Amino acid sequence: MSAKILVVEDDEVVNELIGQHLLASDYQVTTCHDGVTGLKLASEQYFDLILLDIMLPNLNGLDMLRELREINNTPTLILTALGNEQERIEGLRTGADDYLSKPFNLEELVLRIEAILRRYHQNYAKVADSELFEKLKQLVPELTSIELDIVKCLASNVTIPTSKAYLYQSVLHKEYGRYDRTLDMHISNIRKKFKQVDIDPNVIKTVHGKGYMLMDTLQLPDNRS
Repeated sequence: MSAKILVVEDDEVVNELIGQHLLASDYQVTTCHDGVTGLKLASEQYFDLILLDIMLPNLNGLDMLRELREINNTPTLILTALGNEQERIEGLRTGADDYLSKPFNLEELVLRIEAILRRYHQNYAKVADSELFEKLKQLVPELTSIELDIVKCLASNVTIPTSKAYLYQSVLHKEYGRYDRTLDMHISNIRKKFKQVDIDPNVIKTVHGKGYMLMDTLQLPDNRS
């Protein structure tokens, strides 16, 4: 399945050019023209990467990125004005993964995207080998493959809420429905299985309006560590 990319760019011509080129490069593309809409889309849907312009109406790119980082760690490539070093520094400090100065070559844009996605997926794959995930996997052998994938996703974003939409699409491979309780059922089962082996089930915290989060206060049973 090709990667899903959100393009948040207020210049309609640039937005269309980027969208068409990414579609031709076999990416799935969603576009919008302002920060408020971009934040709503990024909060409610799963994207593999976000292309984010800094100068946006309603909510600028940096403020959108700050709010986004309270919800998820979706890889983000910011688009900045040529020569504006402060924008680049602030963007990276806020949580952007890379930047590209305007005007830019579309082929370079695709190469930057490929590099970010490659790094992200390599880092995500390492979570399976992390000490925390391995211990949980060992301590709770009753976890199903889907439940393990949910724990893996939460473990890759410890103390940062992961949205339901992200979990639905990245783990359950389906669109998030407002009245769909499938994910809630899986989380409930994980908590029950944690409790059975003396792991506090509340380490998976429900964050109202944002999703679920694995707390960094997780205490593993001493006799099984």
